[in-house]
Amino acid sequence: MKTLKPKSRKAKSDKAKAKEAAWKSFSRYIRTRDCIRFSGSPDLGKCVTCNTARPYKELQAGHFIQGRGNAVLFDERIVYSQDSACNMNPPYGKGGNYVEYFIFMEEEWGRTMIDEFRELKSKTVIYKIPDLIAIKEKFDQKYEELMSGYNH
Repeated sequence: MKTLKPKSRKAKSDKAKAKEAAWKSFSRYIRTRDCIRFSGSPDLGKCVTCNTARPYKELQAGHFIQGRGNAVLFDERIVYSQDSACNMNPPYGKGGNYVEYFIFMEEEWGRTMIDEFRELKSKTVIYKIPDLIAIKEKFDQKYEELMSGYNH
């Protein structure tokens, strides 16, 4: 009798691991930045598209501009805290809740900047491992600065 082996996942490349680590640091910074901004505490924030108060752990870093070319991936000007109901794709969420996101961004940045942000969607950025390591380090540092400035 043949025993079935469980399917093993393909090992992540070093670049994929570096990108994941960079995203983790970036997302932590974005969610913490917004929690402190909107509530005064790193533990409680809000979804910028539905205005629902959420604990930090229930927030995601949601992109205002979608793009597969990586130009928007780590741009902190166009990523804000969203809950999963707004950020996740249907049928689980509202796919970014972009009408409400647009209203928030227009108040935040103005139409001229939104038009500049929209241009990023078609740009391509190719990250190499050292770039991703630098991004991780940058957002780890920004997080530390944010937390050191937070009055407990």
